[in-house]
Amino acid sequence: MPERTTHVETLRAGKPVSVGATTLLPIERVVLHSDRGNARVWFSAAKEPYAVVVRDAGGIRAVDTGALEVSLDELRERIPGFDALLMSM
Repeated sequence: MPERTTHVETLRAGKPVSVGATTLLPIERVVLHSDRGNARVWFSAAKEPYAVVVRDAGGIRAVDTGALEVSLDELRERIPGFDALLMSM
């Protein structure tokens, strides 16, 4: 059996947190990896912070873990139902 490797990377939204008039929506990066060969199978998964969406009196914006701006359009493309999440914040 030939070796076969699978790598899947997705972004997903966590649970929104509200503090006063500010709402934070964590965005997490999830990576699933599998590797299969003749006599072995290996799986791994990782979940890590990617960005946070901030909604406050100044509007809606997203920043990554390095405090750099993240495009909301990029998040719309990569996270199913992202606009509905923004509407519910």
